[in-house]
Amino acid sequence: MHHTPSLPEIVRVDTSSLKSAISHLVSFLEPIDGGFNYLDATRRVQTAYRGLHSLSGLTASPTGRQSRVGHLPNMDVVKTAAPLAFGRSTRVFHLSARKLPYGDGRLASFRIPFFFAEDGKFFAYFLQPRKNTHFTPKQFGLLATVVKSNLLESEFYGEQFDVELVDVSKPIGAKDRIATIFSFANLELWSDVEVSEHFRVVNEALRIIENEHLVTKARRPLKDSQLPMF
Repeated sequence: MHHTPSLPEIVRVDTSSLKSAISHLVSFLEPIDGGFNYLDATRRVQTAYRGLHSLSGLTASPTGRQSRVGHLPNMDVVKTAAPLAFGRSTRVFHLSARKLPYGDGRLASFRIPFFFAEDGKFFAYFLQPRKNTHFTPKQFGLLATVVKSNLLESEFYGEQFDVELVDVSKPIGAKDRIATIFSFANLELWSDVEVSEHFRVVNEALRIIENEHLVTKARRPLKDSQLPMF
């Protein structure tokens, strides 16, 4: 079985050792029961960047949807992330889907929910919506590095560009989610050598997982035509 984790999951892998990388990837790849996704929240946050600056409007839902699994966490994300767009003049747009090739013919996809323009600058927007999944600034730095070198520098050559990486997890010890925005200004980007080594270890870990059949039934990848896979 050929496993293809998405880029956001790859950047979270602890590649300080091959053993730690294998452990993380096995845990991620194994199916989970009762899960849900945050696609609804992501779409609503995108609507906020399109100009709807009203939490009541952004969280309005039919009665039937309100009882669905994951609805309340999705609305929690909207309430935390959407206000970051309020009072701003942003123009939302999309680019065609891409995937990042790395080792053994693997392709890492990652979700850029949308791009937006603001004050003459172009931004790639990424939302980390999971409550108890913590990305470190170093991991966000890797994500930003890949987005910059494999997308922004080619698509917006000669233009001003940045990333807006929004984390709405609940910090350890906190009671609620807190929105944190990361951009090039407050992230440390990785060198080409560091990026290459990280992906090399991930590729080797996946090769071992596949050859030794450490995961026999992987979780189904998330698909949604309205959120391009990059």
